[in-house]
Amino acid sequence: MCGAVRYEARGESFSIAHCHCHSCRKNNGGPVVTLAGYLKSQVTFSGKQRSFYASSPGVLRAFCSNCGTPLTWEGDAGELGPVIELHVSTFDDPEAMVPTAHAFYPERISWFEVADDLPRHEGFPEDSVVLCHGPAKR
Repeated sequence: MCGAVRYEARGESFSIAHCHCHSCRKNNGGPVVTLAGYLKSQVTFSGKQRSFYASSPGVLRAFCSNCGTPLTWEGDAGELGPVIELHVSTFDDPEAMVPTAHAFYPERISWFEVADDLPRHEGFPEDSVVLCHGPAKR
């Protein structure tokens, strides 16, 4: 928000997804968060050092200590190795970061639904089953 922490993500992301998990929602303060995932080696940071919060075992969430803006989810993604998932609204051009899936759909807040036809996954899109496409039926 303030621009003190900057980053560059090089190459293609392995995932751009809406995450409905309890932890991401708590961190973001909203009913869903949209993240773009990159291998750790694809992302470099500059400017002010980011601050970290260890939100669960093996997971760090970075934020700007100046303005408090949430920046990343960072952890090990199994076969992919260390990854950094960046909040898409922190990109210079968030319009270019088009989501392709929903993650942790069973954890969503029941009164919030995104009106798209993207697949809704049980967990991370890279390694979980698709529960449905499009909004839940009421």
